[in-house]
Amino acid sequence: MDMGEIDYTKELKEILSIPDKSLSQEEFRGWIDKSETMICERFETHDRHSSIGAGFQLEQAVTPGIYTRELTMTAGSLVFSKIHMETHPFVILSGKVAVYDGGKIEILEAPYKGVTAAGTKRVLFVHEETKWVTFHPTSLTDLQEIDKSCVITCDTFDEFEASKNNRSIEK
Repeated sequence: MDMGEIDYTKELKEILSIPDKSLSQEEFRGWIDKSETMICERFETHDRHSSIGAGFQLEQAVTPGIYTRELTMTAGSLVFSKIHMETHPFVILSGKVAVYDGGKIEILEAPYKGVTAAGTKRVLFVHEETKWVTFHPTSLTDLQEIDKSCVITCDTFDEFEASKNNRSIEK
């Protein structure tokens, strides 16, 4: 690394004691649950996600079959996402974040597009104010119903697994 470059992974590693190896799904789920609990016990958290950093802005829209969610996260925030129920695309319109999902810490910087797999939960350190937009398949049309349901996201891996098992039975 050039002496003039900033190590954007440093804060995330130091704050959360991220392991120096890729974790199995079971190891990561245990690690992220423990880390999120520790952060929530030590710091005041804000917004829909467990996050240190206030002032997030949320814009939502529903079109036939798609729920769109644009979250603007403030620089310096530490964010634990919810668990995503379905695979869906996302784009980063502006900003820069360090993201950890059990493998390695990745730096994502706008413009960026990616895909979130079902069952994904991430922790992010926001280096620059970031606009992150997600596009979720859904038949729901009411924003309040979407927000209260476990159709888009859920809080625990047990909820995710139960929902996944129920969907398998329904097919």
